[in-house]
Amino acid sequence: MSLIEEIKSRLDIVEIIGETVRLRRSGKNYIGFCPFHHNVRTPSFAVFPDTQTWRCFGACNTGGDIFQFIMRRDGTTFAEALRLLAQRAGIPLEPRTPEAEARERERARLREVLEAATLFYQHQLRQTSEAEPARAYLAARGLTSETINRFGLGYSPSAWHALIDSMLRRGFLIEELQAAGLVVIREDGTAFDRFRGRLMIPIRDSQGHVIGFGARALGGEEPKYLNSPQTLLFDKSTVLFALDLARAEIRRTGVAVIVEGYFDVMMAHQAGFTNVVAALGTSLSETQLRLLSRGLKRLVLALDADPAGMHAVLRGLTSAREAFPETTLELGPHGLIRFSGQLGVDLRVLTLPEGMDPDELIRRDPQEWVRAVEEARPVIAFLLDYLAAQHHLGDPKGKAAFVREIVPILAAIPDPVERDVYIQQAARMARLNERVVLEQVTSYRTSKTRVRTRRDVPLHTMSSPSNKGAESFESGAEAEATLLVMLGLEPDLLPYVNVRFAELGLEPLSEEDFLDSIHRALFRNLMEFGPVESWAEEETDPQRAGPLLRALWMERLQRRAALLRGFDPEDERWAEEALRLALWIREQRLKEILEDLQALAESVPDWPQDEFMAKWQPLTEALNQVQRFRYRRWMIDSSISATARR
Repeated sequence: MSLIEEIKSRLDIVEIIGETVRLRRSGKNYIGFCPFHHNVRTPSFAVFPDTQTWRCFGACNTGGDIFQFIMRRDGTTFAEALRLLAQRAGIPLEPRTPEAEARERERARLREVLEAATLFYQHQLRQTSEAEPARAYLAARGLTSETINRFGLGYSPSAWHALIDSMLRRGFLIEELQAAGLVVIREDGTAFDRFRGRLMIPIRDSQGHVIGFGARALGGEEPKYLNSPQTLLFDKSTVLFALDLARAEIRRTGVAVIVEGYFDVMMAHQAGFTNVVAALGTSLSETQLRLLSRGLKRLVLALDADPAGMHAVLRGLTSAREAFPETTLELGPHGLIRFSGQLGVDLRVLTLPEGMDPDELIRRDPQEWVRAVEEARPVIAFLLDYLAAQHHLGDPKGKAAFVREIVPILAAIPDPVERDVYIQQAARMARLNERVVLEQVTSYRTSKTRVRTRRDVPLHTMSSPSNKGAESFESGAEAEATLLVMLGLEPDLLPYVNVRFAELGLEPLSEEDFLDSIHRALFRNLMEFGPVESWAEEETDPQRAGPLLRALWMERLQRRAALLRGFDPEDERWAEEALRLALWIREQRLKEILEDLQALAESVPDWPQDEFMAKWQPLTEALNQVQRFRYRRWMIDSSISATARR
């Protein structure tokens, strides 16, 4: 019995969920109102003791086991839910190594240092006369005392040793202050405060721990903003300012807005727009984008309207391509289009009125900000306009250069209807026959998105993937594990599967398609952190859960070594096998949801028929769509096999 199975066997899902949801027994199942969205009329939340699962048929439209419930309820990762439930079940987890424990103690001590420094700076801002210019500056920027307190703003005295003297009196060591990025030690051993005479803005990680500071000059000093140096806790390329305060609203709405400055964020939150965060540099990094990927439906880049702002958009798009690399795409911002399709993210660009930043716009008219966010342009439309402006479209060479740049962008759009719309738009912009652009895009997709067959390996020496379809597995868990191993070995397979799903009118593959809780966690890690080799080898970041999930993935790889003998990512038959497995897994998920829905309907006899059918019909239509395609492909494969035998 695996660790996960042992935990489930020792815990009662009804008892666990019953601590949060008022459940009532109905037949052999339990029903109640979903804790994750507002509903008071018809119970749409069901718990099934026989399978130890739960499902919401309301706005959430999701479900899972006790691990998924704890993760959703507490906003934790799989690893954190595992620790909590293992402790409750009385099952000890393997102890960490002495080295890992030493690193965690060091990180905890640095958090203590930074929290103490934050309190020191806050006291200076609130209580000292020297901080009057800082208080006046905040008032001029329109920040209320509530916002100042929420973000923990402070002030660093202009004296060279004010912080050092205070912290040493509290028992901290000068070496600890240096490790936290608060002091600078000269070659002769003398030290001085790094931040002096500045407005102090604490920077927190996604869990709300202070990890560094942004220090704003109050006079004409340069630089205007001085961030903490890189430390064991702080790396500006891996942090989004105010994510700890924005995470709940981003998860609730599925929308995140990225702005450029600290005050843009603080003013947005003060006005009630708490889904706004900021990058701590000139462009987005891959880790920053990954922090936002979970549960995200729309990502809005809100940047200045000047040329520098336009270039920042493209830098951000290039970073996004690097965050989710697709080897079928050449260098350029079009990689983000595939990222958007892969995660189902609607990426948009908000261009502000000339000469204004978000802070100013929100102060002038909050409703204008609301409209600007709602009317943010799809990134593809923005890119087409931007690239069109870079070329002389009245000249044949300009037209050709424009088409060369836009073809990879258009080819990366997974939805065929959306792709066709933008092909028409691009053709009109360049005053070209639509057929010309369409042919270029079709040719590019054919050459780039299909997996090439290797010529240097005889096909008869490979394992034949066509003989290892999902139907041959003993359980859905086996099929899920095999697909995950393939996706982990070849990152290009998931975009290929999702493009094919889009062509069939199906939603992209998601963690919801996997019924096993470990497989959901593995898929989520693949989506958020890329190939398995990029997962953390040490448990330095609880959000990543790298070591645990890396070990679980390797375990599945070893079990399937014989099954995947001859796995060749450049053999197109393996891509087809990944598609076959994904379709079979989607079919099993839809069947389970329909069974759960039927069980809920039997438990709630007064459930309105029209509500039941509104949920039943789209599920059955999706199931029929999957089954029709799978049956058609099975017939084709059978026909090919029969022809080969003859």
